[in-house]
Amino acid sequence: MRWLIVNADDLGYDPEIDRGILEAHARGLVTSATAMVETPFAAAALARAPRSLELGLHAVVDPGAGRAGAEAALRRQLDRFEALRGAPPTHLDSHKHAHAAPAVREAFCAVAAARALPVRSIDPALRAALRAAGVATADAFLGDAARRPAWTEDALLAALDAVGEGVTELMAHPGHAPSHARTSFGAEREIELAALCSPRARARVEARNLRLCGWSAVGRPSQG
Repeated sequence: MRWLIVNADDLGYDPEIDRGILEAHARGLVTSATAMVETPFAAAALARAPRSLELGLHAVVDPGAGRAGAEAALRRQLDRFEALRGAPPTHLDSHKHAHAAPAVREAFCAVAAARALPVRSIDPALRAALRAAGVATADAFLGDAARRPAWTEDALLAALDAVGEGVTELMAHPGHAPSHARTSFGAEREIELAALCSPRARARVEARNLRLCGWSAVGRPSQG
């Protein structure tokens, strides 16, 4: 069985990015999002997100932080997430993949294992490290934020064709051009939004019999 999580990063970063993420869920392929919780827009974003959209924590952590500092930042942001959402996150990932750094990874492993939270793995090495620590993660990962945009319609169709057995996470950054956030990744978000809402993409999902799901699927024996 081929299960696919389509995760939109950066909820709470900017109102226009948030608007695009919610559109990509309402009329596109997005099944999950990860939220920043220490921004001026976080409270409104988490309140607006429907319960049909699974929400994880997009932790903002200094990749150079030691384990203790990273763990403190992660626990603080988890508390903030639960206060805003009224529920724990479905999973954890981090802004700019900070948790790939060894000390930050150790902090994520400790916190995630204690709370039974899955964590994003961006490559086989990180996947193996997470699983060795008793942390659930997806079987494969698709996405490259260094490509601008990562997902044109054609690139997305090719990625959908590459989804294999098990649970795959496809990372995306849909949105409208930011109104407040200072980011070099702005107009590209609208290209990704269009791709994720493309009828061709939806048809490809159906043709390949891909099962769209959220992070709640990770770790289920029938879906691994």
